Amino acid sequence: MSLQREALGSYISNLQLHISEAALVTCTASWYHMDVLSDFNRLYYFLGDGGHIRLGNDEMYPKRGQLVVLPAGTMLSLQTLEGRVFSKYFCHFNAKAGDQELFQLLETPSCVDVPDIEATAERFGDLARHYRDDRLTSMLRAKLLLQELLCEFLELGGGAALRQSAASGPLDKMSQVLAYLDHHLADDVRLDQLAELVHFHPNYLIRLFKSVTGCSPIQYLNQRRMEQAKQWMLTTDMTVSEAADRIGSSLYQFSKMFKQHTGLSPSDYRKMMREQRPPQ
Repeated sequence: MSLQREALGSYISNLQLHISEAALVTCTASWYHMDVLSDFNRLYYFLGDGGHIRLGNDEMYPKRGQLVVLPAGTMLSLQTLEGRVFSKYFCHFNAKAGDQELFQLLETPSCVDVPDIEATAERFGDLARHYRDDRLTSMLRAKLLLQELLCEFLELGGGAALRQSAASGPLDKMSQVLAYLDHHLADDVRLDQLAELVHFHPNYLIRLFKSVTGCSPIQYLNQRRMEQAKQWMLTTDMTVSEAADRIGSSLYQFSKMFKQHTGLSPSDYRKMMREQRPPQ
């Protein structure tokens, strides 16, 4: 995986979803919005034909069984074709990590065909139902369903490419920081070193780093150290002392961090994981 993809993966895993509306509607001649510029994303699922969408300079005529994403901050126009009536599910939402919207980073198709029309309709219907429910867990369930629909959209669209503007922006800087940390697992890395590397103010770097990874640079470094240590315990006969040396830690501190990370001592982790391996 490229470093930019790794940074993007960290970003997506830390998305904060906010749903502002979700429902099933019947679109007649009253579905008509011209030159709309909204600050939220729109996810549509069409149960019939007869709509027309202009997104920037692109025009679409969505059909039954198509998921459509209209990103925030894009000029769009929506209307029903003359004499047509159809139904669609919709969800207005924001998907952010830090200050950046997901679809400001990703280059995706606007429209995809789903393989199971009824299953997607059921999932979107459950999303709308939970959004309007007042039970304690309803909004959490609605967000989980929105995550499933977004994953379906991205996977059916062939994944997603990083927008060129994002590739040369903060996410590219983050990939440089992640690469530096990965190559200095045994070093005492300071925040000012990382900030100087990408020419950021340390306070800005911390905010950006947390928005992408969900943790501070030092927390991330320790996580990577422990992930590497787990690999050593699984795939080599390296002693625990040698593993501690390789990440620049004392044996006591290494064992303490490893147990905090996995719930087991390094030796117990190695023993448990090797016992679970299928026989060769």
